[in-house]
Amino acid sequence: MRLPKYFRTLAESQNYILGHTFEYGSIIDKRTEKEIEIGDSYGDPTFGLIDKNEKWALLFGHDSYLWTIGDTMHLNKELFVYEEIFEWPYDAKQISDFEVEILDDPWSDSPGIYNLNVLTKTIKKIRNFSKVLIPYDQTGTKISW
Repeated sequence: MRLPKYFRTLAESQNYILGHTFEYGSIIDKRTEKEIEIGDSYGDPTFGLIDKNEKWALLFGHDSYLWTIGDTMHLNKELFVYEEIFEWPYDAKQISDFEVEILDDPWSDSPGIYNLNVLTKTIKKIRNFSKVLIPYDQTGTKISW
């Protein structure tokens, strides 16, 4: 399979490739080679997560998206309407079939860990996180959490 020229892969599963071309996120179905637009972001999306059962995917950046087969949800506009939950997600891990924990920018003044339920489309802060004091770089610093 040949990917679009400037496409950058952020996550991959057996049947999908999640990534972006500059600020525009998309998911590619490897079986059909069809590219499905997810949405755009202020700056390039930074990472992604594909559900272990391939029912949904999350694309993270300044603008974050939940993709399911046949639907896309712009988390910043549809889920964070009344208060800004997180602005620069740094990392995420799937903890159940429909739940993800998200670490918000650990270099910010008020970093936290959030729980996103992709089935109910709800998010809540579950705990604070200590601000990281090591210098920020974009070369792949891994933060334990």
